[in-house]
Amino acid sequence: MNNNAKEVLLKLGYSKEDAETILSNESLIRFTEDTLTNHIKINFEYLIALGYSKEDIIKMTKCFSYLYGLSIENIKKKIEDLILLGHSKEDVLKMTKQFPYLYGLSIENIKKKIEDLILLGYTKEDVLKMTKLLPALYGYSIENIKKKIGDLMSLGYSKEDVLKMTKLLPSLYNLSIENIKKKIEDLMLLGYSKEDALKMTKQLPSLYGLSIENIKQKIENLISLGYSKEDALKMTRLFSSLYGLSIENIKKKIDDLMLLGYSKEDTLKMTRLFPSLYGLSIENIKKKIIFYKQNNLDFIVVDDTKNLMQSIDLTYARFMFFKEKNIEISKDNYSRLFYNAKQFEKQYGIDKSTLLEKYNYQEYINSKSIRNVI
Repeated sequence: MNNNAKEVLLKLGYSKEDAETILSNESLIRFTEDTLTNHIKINFEYLIALGYSKEDIIKMTKCFSYLYGLSIENIKKKIEDLILLGHSKEDVLKMTKQFPYLYGLSIENIKKKIEDLILLGYTKEDVLKMTKLLPALYGYSIENIKKKIGDLMSLGYSKEDVLKMTKLLPSLYNLSIENIKKKIEDLMLLGYSKEDALKMTKQLPSLYGLSIENIKQKIENLISLGYSKEDALKMTRLFSSLYGLSIENIKKKIDDLMLLGYSKEDTLKMTRLFPSLYGLSIENIKKKIIFYKQNNLDFIVVDDTKNLMQSIDLTYARFMFFKEKNIEISKDNYSRLFYNAKQFEKQYGIDKSTLLEKYNYQEYINSKSIRNVI
């Protein structure tokens, strides 16, 4: 054991056990006592200069002591190569903090992994984004990745579903198929069907990263706000992202809607009918409500809330189109404001882009002093 090098590591903040483990790495055995001590100091200082913290370096080298066996030139070259592939320097630092083994992979193997993933259906941009979130993906064999895709497809997902889900949640490749199956079973025990579980996880793949205790707690929190369990299940079937929102954010949205003049009962009704309302910004909602109130259509907000999904730009354009034709929009015929694009064009002979250009909502609010009726 190199006692001088061990003493250096202890002074840097390693434990005795960590220091001994690092110095036993075969990549360091080739150094003489004096050169090893100096090499460790130089590498440590260089890594600090790159932007790693002392804590980062200790954590990285405890996992991957081979990092002390690399030359400064090799470390610098790996960073440059990764930047040439499309990662930023900040990405590389973040990735290697999570997965220091990246410094041990050849650039040829990394390039080959990118090519293999592109052949599976990802774009290069997808791969760069995924590996930024899960740098360990560069260390997985393509056979294991293909196997995980096949396993997920056997559960009922299409290949397109799997690609989309892993773009959003690349750590899905980190989960065992047993854990994935268990989450589906746990969701079914809560009252969802298997089809529900598949649909929800397609919409919100990060659901696989939540513990079943957290999912149960969210349902209980929703019940405490005034929903029934059946409401909570139905709402999350329609808008799975509700599981990704904190209960504080949900309460805040209820408070914001009440400040716009709605009762708690109205707010609960609106979000039961259209749970995606929780995903809209209050500014977005407010603009729509102002427009509806100004035109005596505010009943839509509480009684047919799902129509808040449509952009205010399109609603305004269609409303003005009908107004120009002397067609009054009322409770009896308001549904024509929300026809799908093909149906509207077929019935009225004007396409969406022409409507938006002719009746521009942004120009309208810029040229008028819109009275806040809330």
